[in-house]
Amino acid sequence: MSEIRPLWLLPVITFVVSIIGIAVPCVIGGANGDLQWILPFISDGGAYAPEKNIFAMLQNISAVLIALTIYVKHVQFVTFYENRRSDFFWKFLSYIMTAIGLLAAFGLSLVGDFSEKDLSDVHNAVAGVTFGAAIVYIIFSTGLSFLRPLLCSLPVALLRVVLALLATGMLIFHTCVLEFDLFFPPDANITAYNGDDEPIFLDYDSPFFAHHTVATSSEWALGILIFAYFITVVEEFRKSSLTLPSINFNADQLLPVEKRPSVENQWN
Repeated sequence: MSEIRPLWLLPVITFVVSIIGIAVPCVIGGANGDLQWILPFISDGGAYAPEKNIFAMLQNISAVLIALTIYVKHVQFVTFYENRRSDFFWKFLSYIMTAIGLLAAFGLSLVGDFSEKDLSDVHNAVAGVTFGAAIVYIIFSTGLSFLRPLLCSLPVALLRVVLALLATGMLIFHTCVLEFDLFFPPDANITAYNGDDEPIFLDYDSPFFAHHTVATSSEWALGILIFAYFITVVEEFRKSSLTLPSINFNADQLLPVEKRPSVENQWN
């Protein structure tokens, strides 16, 4: 059967494609004048065509790659510990962790397909669930990284702790900025800033510029931290290879009944 050895390339490709998926549409939108160049919201890259279509396509590709990475990590984790531990609580946690991770991947796909300009309520709700599920997955994964015997090295496990803390803190901070308008001037008109779900254009002297910059930069930092987490599984994936499934082809089914031999050819 065919064997894929450079399995470590999967999380690398996942990270690269995910970053491209949020950066390129915003660059195209800025070049077309659809949104401002300086730190737009990530979702602004999916507001107008043609960047809207590119944004949706790349988010769907990223979602598939993230789901594959999460699934492969789960299979590797279960395979490694099945013959090394007598308890099975860790296995239950791994299934829960994987389900939450797949929810985050599915949410990412929906974020790309339902733009903030067309369906803002759906988009914002799904984005919140996606960010939340991603953080929960990272926390679960980080905790299981310290299961003995260690599947990853201790430095990698500690790096995951740092990323988990930063990502969790950034999600809390970003949510507080948006929900409590932390950086709005006391006499500012919030309605004038929120507008009608269109991408926001602000000058440097705008009273909303500081709030907008903090909100967008924290969102970008949160997204990059989440995607960067998948780079930490490279070390583990280097220790594994993926065997592709074989296809059993019944050649005798193509012949008339009276001429069918009782043999089975196997395609690998």
